[in-house]
Amino acid sequence: MKLRLKIKTRLTLWYIIILTMTLIAFSSFIFLNVEQYIYNQVEIRLKNQGEQIIREIENNDLREENIEISPIINEVKENADKDYLIAYYAANKNLVLTNKQNYILPDKLKTDNIFSVIKLENDNIDEDWALITLPITSQSTSGWIRVAERLDSEEKILDKLILISILGISIFLIAAITGGYFLAGKALSPIEKISTTAREISSSSLGQRIEEKNTDDEVGSLIVTLNQLFARLEKAFEREKQFTSDASHELRTPITVIRAQSEKILRRKDLKEECEETLKIIKKQSDYMGHLIEQLLLLARSDSGKQIIEKEEFDINELVKIVAGEFSAVAENKNIKIITEQSSESISVLADQSMIIQLLLNLIDNAIKYTPKGGEVKIITEKNDGNLIIKIKDTGRGIPEEDQDNIFERFYRVDKSRSRKKGGTGLGLAICEWIVESHEGSINFESSAGIGTTFIIKLPVV
Repeated sequence: MKLRLKIKTRLTLWYIIILTMTLIAFSSFIFLNVEQYIYNQVEIRLKNQGEQIIREIENNDLREENIEISPIINEVKENADKDYLIAYYAANKNLVLTNKQNYILPDKLKTDNIFSVIKLENDNIDEDWALITLPITSQSTSGWIRVAERLDSEEKILDKLILISILGISIFLIAAITGGYFLAGKALSPIEKISTTAREISSSSLGQRIEEKNTDDEVGSLIVTLNQLFARLEKAFEREKQFTSDASHELRTPITVIRAQSEKILRRKDLKEECEETLKIIKKQSDYMGHLIEQLLLLARSDSGKQIIEKEEFDINELVKIVAGEFSAVAENKNIKIITEQSSESISVLADQSMIIQLLLNLIDNAIKYTPKGGEVKIITEKNDGNLIIKIKDTGRGIPEEDQDNIFERFYRVDKSRSRKKGGTGLGLAICEWIVESHEGSINFESSAGIGTTFIIKLPVV
């Protein structure tokens, strides 16, 4: 599974990776230069030591046969308590004289390296030594002088430098992670504000805008662009709402006339059978269009905030009994039982009674439509944690999983082939959602294929 990180986290990670690589490269550069400087100083010191010994040999015109009594002995004795190892190799590269035999001074000189650093490692030894080998070029004596020095203090300095670098990089990275995360968050905070404001903007609050503070940078330019987009959307939405409202108002009158004239003519007894059938179809379709127009007007008024909500206190149990009773005849025709389960105590709510009636009518009507013969529709009212809970449960076929995210959308039908035949407009659940939300409540549902659907309404009680 692909790991998805927030932009702030990704920016911080990239910042830390680049900073870490930079710090490691810089620390390595410093370490290598310090190491080179230390070794150069050691080389100079060893070279001076070796040249001083060679000058003693050349000034005293010493020969190989009496080298054992030469001033080298004194020089060796002077350095005997130090970490210097001094050795004289004859012209044949054999070891002739040393202040003490040591594992780094072979009996025979194999190479003529001027300066080198060697590391000795075995079970008992782990040491770094610097070696310099200088030729003797006097007339009486020839050979090589080798001077060696243990690099204890130099290695301690380099080890300490490594430790300081590691600690310094760690501390700096911790500070950089904290600071980088904070700065990334600060830099992206306008984006967070844009997201928050954009989420708050809905069809009822399209006039809201994102605050414009600094329009000179990229984020400011984005805010200006989004505000312009919201302004265009607001105008388009207002035009659409106005059109819906105007069109619905204009259509109400002709639909009412068509319905009234159809009913008037249908009351005549001298109608031919063919005309009567045609008029019944006209009457049925005009009823459907009238119902659709009323729903469109209600939604248009709700979108524009012009729908008046007249709240009053009433007992929800009594209202549920009345509304359920209105469906008794329809339910009997389909052999469907309507069951009401109510709490023993009365539950009072402060709401618009006509809207709550419409809410119950829509949901119970849907439950009966989609419940097969022999099924049942159960209406449950209860009080829980200061809220009214209304459950309308049917034993229908349920809502397919692929449709469950869309059922509250306007004009959305689960069964597109049969909903029109059953008189559905696709607006009922959208109206139910608006009624519940306008009363500061919530509406949800639970549905299982072949078992049924339960709509759950939560409203505040008095």
